[in-house]
Parts: sequence; C-alpha cells; structure tokens
Amino acid sequence: MLGGVVLPVTTGAALGVQALTFREGDVTFTRLGAASVQSAGGFDYLRAQFEVKNVGTTPFDNLTLVAVARQGNVGGTPIKAITDFGGVPSRDQAALAPLVAPTPAVAVAPGGALSLVPDAADFVALPDAEVTALTGQSGWNTFYGPQDTPLNYGFTVSRCSAAACTRTLKPGESGTVNVALRVPKGTAVGAAYGFLMNFALVNDPVTRVTRSVVPPESAAAAAARLDALGAPGGEVMQLEPTAQALPAGRTGRAVPSVRLSRDGADLLTALTTVQTTPLGAVNLALNPDDRTVTQDSSGALEFTPGVFTDVDDVQGGVRYVTRTFEVRNVSGRTLPNVTLRAIARPGNLGGTAVVEVRGAPTGSEPQGPQITDPAFAQAFRPVHRTVLGSNSPEIDLSGASFQAYRAVESQALQARAGLGADVTVLDYGFTVGGAGTRMLTPGEVTRINVAYRFPRRFGTQPRPFAMTLSFVAVTEDGVRVSQAVGESRAQLVDRAQGLLGTAPVVQVNATDGTDLPASNVTGLLPMITPGVRVGTQTGLRP
Repeated sequence: MLGGVVLPVTTGAALGVQALTFREGDVTFTRLGAASVQSAGGFDYLRAQFEVKNVGTTPFDNLTLVAVARQGNVGGTPIKAITDFGGVPSRDQAALAPLVAPTPAVAVAPGGALSLVPDAADFVALPDAEVTALTGQSGWNTFYGPQDTPLNYGFTVSRCSAAACTRTLKPGESGTVNVALRVPKGTAVGAAYGFLMNFALVNDPVTRVTRSVVPPESAAAAAARLDALGAPGGEVMQLEPTAQALPAGRTGRAVPSVRLSRDGADLLTALTTVQTTPLGAVNLALNPDDRTVTQDSSGALEFTPGVFTDVDDVQGGVRYVTRTFEVRNVSGRTLPNVTLRAIARPGNLGGTAVVEVRGAPTGSEPQGPQITDPAFAQAFRPVHRTVLGSNSPEIDLSGASFQAYRAVESQALQARAGLGADVTVLDYGFTVGGAGTRMLTPGEVTRINVAYRFPRRFGTQPRPFAMTLSFVAVTEDGVRVSQAVGESRAQLVDRAQGLLGTAPVVQVNATDGTDLPASNVTGLLPMITPGVRVGTQTGLRP
C-alpha cells in the first residue's frame, strides 16, 4: 500500500489543471476533463479519466486504485459527497449506490450495443485475501480507521502508445487510469453526476486482466489483452460463476464474488438486477369462453385471448391451466422485454394476484358460482405453459413465459409504478417471446403464456373453471430466463443459450436451491432466486 486518494467522478466542466491535480506520495493524479456519460437500456455508463504521473525515483508496476468503503459513505460503498446522481433524489441514493457496478471502459453504439475499449479496460477484480491483508500493513492506519473496508476491486494504471500498452510507470512517466461505472437510472433521469470515490493506492506485483461479463468477453479474448501487455507471469481474473478454461500457457484465478459495499452488495447481483419501467395495470381472464380484447391502463399494449390449455395430472393431483394471449404494441415506441408482473390488490383473494375464481357453469349460474375461499387462490402456483405429453403433462419450453424476481426488484417496481400504497408487487410474472426476440416494435404482435397449476380438488367446493388475475405491464432492460416448477437446470441453461442469438447477455435464474447454475458459456449470467413470493401471506412460494 502506497497511500490513499479521493477522486472526483463528475460531469462538471474542468476548473483548471491546478484545482484538478491531487498528489499522494510519489504520485499525482490530474483529472482529464469532465466524466463522460453514455446510456443504454436502463443504465448510464460513466467514465472518469485521470493522468497518473510518477513524480518519485522508483518505478511502479500495476499501480492500482483499490476501492475503499469508508465509514459514513453512501450505502456502505466507496461513494461519498454526492451532489448529482443522474437526477436520482437524495432519499433514493443510499439504496441505489450498492448497485453501482465497476466496469471496464465501454463504448455504446447508436443501437445500444456495448463494446470494450481495450486500451481503457482498467477494471480489475482482486483476490479477497490479498485485499483484506492491506488492513494489516503499517500504512493502512495512517489513512483509514477500523471501520473502513477495502473492497476486492479497483482500476489499474496503464501507459499506452500507438504500439502497445504497459503497466510499468518509470520515474517521470505518466499513464492513465479509467474509473468506469455502470449506474442504474432512477425515477428521475438526468445526465449530471458529481460525487467522490475513496481508493487505496497500491503497487500490485502481479499483472492482471479481468475478463468482462458485461459486455461479454471470452476467456481467450481476455488472455489476448493480457498478452498484449507483454508481462510474463500475469493472471486472467474471472468471476467464478462464469469462469472459462484459458488458452494453453495462460494462468488465471477465479474470484468467488466482487464486493461492492461493506454491507454485502456484490457485482453479480448488481449486474443481474433488472431495471423495470412500468406501463399500466391490466386484469386478464383465464377463461375458455372469454374473448375480450383488453388494453393496459397506459394504452401501450393490447391483449387478445388465444388458445386455452387445460391439462389434468390425475396421479399428481394437480391441474395445469394456460391462456395464451396475443400481445400487440399499440404505442409509438419499441418496447423491450414486455412482462406482466403479478400484483396483489385490495380485494384480491388471499393476498394473491387472483381477483376472482368461478366454478364450472350451471343452469342457474351460467357464469359459474363465485368461489370466495382464499385457500383457492393461495393454492395457485405460476408455471410455464404445460401440455399433455405422451404419458403425462410436460412443459412446453418453446412457450416458457414464467419469470422470477428478487424481492428488491419487486420493491423498486412498487415504488415506481404508482399503483398505490396498498398494492403489492409479487416476485413473479410472465414474459413475452418464448424462444424468440423480446423486442416489440410499434404494431408488432407476439405471445405471452399466463400459466398456473393448482390442486384438482378443493374439498367439496366447485372445480375452478375461470380465473381473473391482476398484473402491471412493464418493460425491462435485460433478458432473463427463470426456472419454473418441473424444469431442470439443464433445460433452463438450454433456453438461455437459445436466446444468445437475440441478446448478447442472458440472465439464467435458478429458483430451486442456493447454488448457482453451472455454465461457462460467454454471455450467460447465473443468478439464484430461491424465495419467490406468489402472495403476501407468509410461506406462499412456488
């Protein structure tokens, strides 16, 4: 450890070189103009550049800024002294800061595609044990207190010319470091940013390149970036759940997780947290006789009832019901990843998304007797579309629409959707597209399968025949596939890989346990959501 430095990440105009130069020991940092902002999906990509000069007499190798979460910083992160945060109100900044993800420097194409800027890909994931050992060095207590925590990521200085880049900084030489961050957009959107970040300045004896997961990069491409530095004995760092085999002759290290805050936030969670934009509420009927065309309350989407599928599993004692809806984009803009998020409204049965359940029609009640027992609704479980196989019911994976969410994602949507304080966004929904693209252009039509299973019998009560459920339609920034009841991990990963042709990054969301899905396919991001709430009552899980 060489020292500690606080650097500004700000889109404000430069005030002059003297005011923007910071010295720590034998190193000076000079801000190279205002931080840049590029937007894609639901995120802003910030990049603050600094010239780093060796003003001492000793060469430096792999001079690295290690992020430090100081006592009193925002959200337990390295971020402090926020004056602007993309228009996000101060009351929301502490919750948003742990979702700020460090990245290599990226370029955003006009269509929103991301690519690495190879000469500025300075982000590095670090072995946790090495970072933790910094607190035992004599210089740590000079700059930091007992409550300050080094995090296992940072940004490494490079010296680049037209020919190549090097990590060696000889006395009198200058290099550049790019502090690059991905920031979720909040309820208010703006391009202005201004805050400070805490870093420990260290000299790393190992030359390291970190393989990017967003945007996706293969292990071979990361190894090639390391080769270009011309440093023997270097390491390719990879986030453990996405690690791939390296080319022959290259060594690497897997990092189990990259900590973004002292309170437990980590990089994979930040990269897989969906940013949702609400459209409008809508009630849909799972009723074989219903042909009503419905729009969501925003008027962006039109839902036309299609095929009704009803499959009984006599041996299993359950019934599977699916209604396929044609979804038309009647707005004037392209809508990505249209999803119906289940909501529990006041008056719904049993704190669920079920508005109404009716039994089979009778002569005296042609619409079917209404069932008011909340246990009916609380027995409903969302699933993928299920059809009758050769011997038993089976999932139609080409029509898989079920989607699962973390509680924090549901809470964020609830805060933004304007549905009212007494409405609860549940942790599941149904997404358009099946195995095809999920980008819905104006006038385009696709399909969504709203599917549930429930017990075949409810004591002496009438057999359920027609159900109405409440949703809020949303768009999402990322492509995700979620494991439903009865779907294997292998089927889940296969579905995710099938979508890589239409999206560069696909989240693979396992719901059946606590271990991450195994896959070394570039572009797949593993995540787990084992506690999916399907109702507001305790214990309502798939």
